[in-house]
Amino acid sequence: MSKVAVFGGSFDPIHKSHIQLVKFALEFCGFEKVIFVIAYAPPHKSKQHANIDDRIAMLKLAAENLPQTEISLYEASKKEVMYSYQTLDYFQSLYPSDEIYMIIGSDTLLDLPTWKNIDYVASCYKFMIVKRPGIEIKKDTKYIDRCIFVQNEAEDISSTRIRQMIKEDSKDVELFLNKKVYSYIVERRLYR
Repeated sequence: MSKVAVFGGSFDPIHKSHIQLVKFALEFCGFEKVIFVIAYAPPHKSKQHANIDDRIAMLKLAAENLPQTEISLYEASKKEVMYSYQTLDYFQSLYPSDEIYMIIGSDTLLDLPTWKNIDYVASCYKFMIVKRPGIEIKKDTKYIDRCIFVQNEAEDISSTRIRQMIKEDSKDVELFLNKKVYSYIVERRLYR
C-alpha cells in the first residue's frame, strides 16, 4: 500500500512555505506523491484575491520542478464550495489501494473540529501535520491519533502577509516567492 498526500489550499498566492511542506512530505514521510488541490472557493474563506486562472498559473510555475507531485483541478473545475471529505473521497476512488493523507499545519489541526463531516474524515483518512511557529499541540488534542507529525518547523509565511507586502510595494516579498511566481504577479499587477 502506497501513501498519497493531498495538499489543498487557495494558494493565493502560492509561496515558499507551501513548497517546503511538500518537500517535507516527500523527504520525511515516505509519500509516493503529493497532489496539489487548488480550491475554487474554500469554505473557510470569504473571498479569493486572484482569480482561479491566475492562481492555477502561479501554482504550475511554483511546482514545475517538483518531482512526485501533480496538480489537480478537481475542486477548481466544480466552481463551487467543496469540502475536504468530498475531495478526499474522490482521491480515494482514484487510488483505492492507497492510503490517503491530507497535509495541514498544526494551526489547522486545532480547527479540525469545525470541519464539515470531520468525524467521517478522521475515520477514513489521516493527516500529515507540519509544525507552525507558536502553535502548541497537546497530547489530548482531538484526532491526534490520526496524525503523523513532521518534526521540522515550516517557515512562518502567510499568503495574507505576502499580499500586504505586495500592496505596500515591499521588495522583501521576493524572499517568500518563487521567482517565476513573483514575475507573474508583477506582470499582471495582482494584489495591488
